[in-house]
Amino acid sequence: MPERERIPCAVCDSLDSRPVYRKFDLTVSRCARCGLVFANPRATKEEIWRRYSPTYFWDEYLPAHGVVNGRFDLAHFDAVHAQMLALIGAHVPARGRMLEVGTGAGFFLKAAERAGWQCAGFEVSPDAAAFARDRLSLDVQQGSAEEISYPPGTFDAAVLLEVIEHLLDPLRSLHSVWSSLKPGGAMLLSTPNFNALSRRILGRQWAVISPGEHLYYFTEPSLGALLARAGFVDVRFQRQFPGFGLVGTMNATCTHEPKSRRAKLYRGAVHLFGDRVAGSVRGRGWGDTLLCIARKP
Repeated sequence: MPERERIPCAVCDSLDSRPVYRKFDLTVSRCARCGLVFANPRATKEEIWRRYSPTYFWDEYLPAHGVVNGRFDLAHFDAVHAQMLALIGAHVPARGRMLEVGTGAGFFLKAAERAGWQCAGFEVSPDAAAFARDRLSLDVQQGSAEEISYPPGTFDAAVLLEVIEHLLDPLRSLHSVWSSLKPGGAMLLSTPNFNALSRRILGRQWAVISPGEHLYYFTEPSLGALLARAGFVDVRFQRQFPGFGLVGTMNATCTHEPKSRRAKLYRGAVHLFGDRVAGSVRGRGWGDTLLCIARKP
């Protein structure tokens, strides 16, 4: 068997966790003390980081974002990210300096720059960081989120979009982000919701359950507890964010077993009733994505 690493809970440091799912020869466990769900024991750092290969970036990541043969339309990404930027602007009205952790190719950060922000980014993939610098002329450093080392109080806002679930040490990374923010600065964070209706119905078939790359699975309480431990205050979850839409609320195609009876039934139910129940699903905190704003005191 490949080498596996047993780790303590990121929220409460407990070493006591119980298996929830077994998938791809890896285990997703729940902390017996605080309830955080995470990959434990997990793959080694080297095994996890192999996911961020040049092949993944050029053949999977870029095509998934509509970039073919290196061609892209910045106006398209301006539109895609407009609502998220409006949400940040509502909490940080003066468009100052913004840090994005996990920039990928840099399309969100470029949209922020075009909207008036002074931007900097951090990205683990060398190919993605180079693309952001060379093709989008962005200030993006290559490195892991745990290595962020900007002077304290550098930024007015920070953004982590679908990133924290991938981090080896989310608490250390959040501490670094907290330090880089000015007092009163805001952080916008999104991550899959372990309490999602999709997970409740699809179970281990849900494609988010992928412990080789998704190392942490948060709920509102567990994410709020981690943010508080990192020093953030005034954590506000945005359940009714208009950018979610039906697909962002109940993505019935997000499954590793699309031909299973369970997946087919879920797709059918979402097709028939999704538009009618999506608002209620989000209101109950059962949407596919957690989105929150938190502040540095």
